[in-house]
Amino acid sequence: MRSSERGSGEEGRVVNDALALLRSFPALVADPQASRALEALGRHLDPVKIGKSESLSRAAQLVNSSLDLETVLRKALEVAVEVMNAERGFIVLREGSGVTAHHNMPKEQVGAPSQSIVDKVMASGEPIFTTDAQSDPRWNANHSIAALRLRSIACVPLQVRGDIIGAVYLDSRVIPGLFALGDREMLLVFANQAAMAIENARLFEEERERRKRLSAMQAFQTRILEAIASGVITLSPRLEITTFNRAAEATFDMPCENMVGKAASFIGTLIPEFSELLATFFDSGAVQLRAEVEAYRTDGTLLTLEVRLAPLESLEGLGVAMVVTDVTKQRLLEEAVEADKLKANRIQETFSRYLAPHVVKSLMHDPASIQMGGERVRATMFFADVRGFTSMAANMPADRVVDILNTYFEEAVAVVFEFEGLLDKFYGDGMMAVFGPPLVRPDDAARAVSAAIRLQEVVARLGPRLDYPLQISVGLATGDVVAGHFGSTKRMDYTVIGDAVNLANGLQAAAPPGAIYCDEATIEAAGSRAVGSHRLAARIKGRNELVTAYAIVPSVTRSRKR
Repeated sequence: MRSSERGSGEEGRVVNDALALLRSFPALVADPQASRALEALGRHLDPVKIGKSESLSRAAQLVNSSLDLETVLRKALEVAVEVMNAERGFIVLREGSGVTAHHNMPKEQVGAPSQSIVDKVMASGEPIFTTDAQSDPRWNANHSIAALRLRSIACVPLQVRGDIIGAVYLDSRVIPGLFALGDREMLLVFANQAAMAIENARLFEEERERRKRLSAMQAFQTRILEAIASGVITLSPRLEITTFNRAAEATFDMPCENMVGKAASFIGTLIPEFSELLATFFDSGAVQLRAEVEAYRTDGTLLTLEVRLAPLESLEGLGVAMVVTDVTKQRLLEEAVEADKLKANRIQETFSRYLAPHVVKSLMHDPASIQMGGERVRATMFFADVRGFTSMAANMPADRVVDILNTYFEEAVAVVFEFEGLLDKFYGDGMMAVFGPPLVRPDDAARAVSAAIRLQEVVARLGPRLDYPLQISVGLATGDVVAGHFGSTKRMDYTVIGDAVNLANGLQAAAPPGAIYCDEATIEAAGSRAVGSHRLAARIKGRNELVTAYAIVPSVTRSRKR
């Protein structure tokens, strides 16, 4: 015999004994009104219903005795099936995996016959009862219900504060009329109590899972913080230190346990500008802030730190996350590198006054790359010489002569560099330049002619400035030369050797003051740059025959261009 049936029998005997005792009083039996009252009580005090009600009440207490969701669901279904004498049943929750508890029917067999009823109950919130589904017009058209020969069906919603969280479904294929009107009311009351127990268990389980996730996340964050190379310090909304990772310990040589829990102002003993940084951070709207500051280790060692502040939101309010990166060694290294760069630049600038710029660059980049030897290339040679230098040197103080020459050479070198020529050397009052190597280009001759014309114009303007009638002559020649490093392993020069060098030097010597003499190869290669030249025969020292040359006079060239 089921426990509910035993309970119902005992309760029935108690009720019958009480009614029999009342009927034993003659005065009550003799009184018509009292007699009718006793008959009414006998009709309405159904011992079975009372037993079911008390069973459900005790079952509700049992269901509420656990906070384990699976246990609550299982107990709730067992009580509902047992008290209502149902054959089968299941509980389904709206959220989650659907059917969460079932009795006398495998989970995979919970299908169309019951699902349509459950869906309707959870959609409307209204319970569904039928005493004989085979004759009930609402369900007898359902082929599955007819095939399973379902008789009694009960499905009630599980509601919590007006929200439907699921449903309880019970049925019987044997007994029609199983769920009487009073049973329905009791089942609804029980369902409401069970729904509260289920919701409490689910909330408890969610909270337990949340705490597990939170604990796992905190453990993960701790491992991450310990693995970060930069120091991480976090402050609570009350501006208390909540995190001080290992990297921060190493940076400041301060144990974590000495920092966590202290006021944020304590960081000011390590970073003097911290209070100002914190105020700026909050005054700017708690947006990310980056700064580079000086700090101190506990032993007084000066540090250079990169500090980044970022907002850290929590349930308590707005805190601060601070990332501290020690850049002391990096800044010292950067300063050393910058000092080396400045030193290298000064060396390069100094040596460029004595050597060809491209030679100095090669030496600075790879000192071993400078090897003796040369290559044959085509170049335009450029010679310029101050005319009357011997008499100038004889009739002027030495410092005056040096001043004039230095002023002239400053302008002359600027002109050569302007047209991308290579200054080869100074010789007394003369200057030799090369247009071509180490980077030969098609317009080398044209740039050499333009440089010669510009130099004559510059010298003409220098006369009044120097208070001396300075004049120069220029010689240009184009041809194949050998360019490279010549000399010895102890001392070498980058220069060019070839007939074009000698020819340009001779043309310069033959040119009168203010003139530019070019060979025919230079004129042909220069093209339009040599407009205004005229052909002549020049006697060159060291050559037996006259040499065909072309004279370019800057003043004539300018007038013809106009």
